[in-house]
Amino acid sequence: MSLRIASVAWKLRPNRSDGGYFAHWHDLVSEAHDEGAQVVVFPELHLMELLPLAKDVVPHEAAEYLVQYGDAMEEWVSRISESSGMILVGGSHFKETADGIKNVSAVGIPGHGIVLAEKNNLTVYERETWNIVPGKGLARLPAGLGVNVCYDSEFPGAARALAESGMKTLCVPSWTETQRGFQRVRWSCLARSVENGCFVVHASLVGDLGAEPVPSTFGSSMIAAPSVDPFPVEAILRETELNEEGVVYADLDYEMLDEAREKGEVRNWNDRDSGDWTVRGEMPNFVPRSGSPSLPLEEG
Repeated sequence: MSLRIASVAWKLRPNRSDGGYFAHWHDLVSEAHDEGAQVVVFPELHLMELLPLAKDVVPHEAAEYLVQYGDAMEEWVSRISESSGMILVGGSHFKETADGIKNVSAVGIPGHGIVLAEKNNLTVYERETWNIVPGKGLARLPAGLGVNVCYDSEFPGAARALAESGMKTLCVPSWTETQRGFQRVRWSCLARSVENGCFVVHASLVGDLGAEPVPSTFGSSMIAAPSVDPFPVEAILRETELNEEGVVYADLDYEMLDEAREKGEVRNWNDRDSGDWTVRGEMPNFVPRSGSPSLPLEEG
């Protein structure tokens, strides 16, 4: 099985209407459709492009303000997925639930509407400034796909649970303000690919609003493979320019992935439970010496 997938780097625009925002989204979907993509992955919370429409909303009210667009986002993803025939991993948006506001990814599946993939682990900013609540559990998706929203990708158990259920392509919508934040997600994506013998599609939000909650962003979007033969040495199949809007594509060959899992020079997925990580023995009583002890002189 082969799957043509697109990863989108979305650059925030100074739109003056929600129509401009949805037109921006449509332009990116149309580009992916014209390139023959079967799956398109968008970044986390690109709906923040709508924040400038509300001049009186302060940063800590952003989630509460933007949640009003949740139903429209889900309807749009469902409708465009159905009309285009593509699976749309719609990045993420805020959704009102009985527990509170959540950060969720709407995945549009032609003929099946949408499936919601919730963000389980929240950053300090999400918990303390936006006061949103964590999701519960992971979504089962077709075509070997799975979703970890941004921070969730930094926890190995999330991707492993998806891989155990048949996931072979992990989709990671993200928004990272700083280089460190971007690196944490990117490096985690590469680690998840090695651990689980899977492809990873990382989609980044770029650009800024000039003020909180998005004074800046840092990132690029990539499609990665495990760092084993027959995939490229650098493990990156395609990548957008840093901090620039763009769409990249790759044809993911699942038969090649299976072969790498079974016959690669290392077989992380097959070997995942073969180690014994029990910590044994007593801790030696070691107290570091103060100062700088001298080394014995060498003879000769």
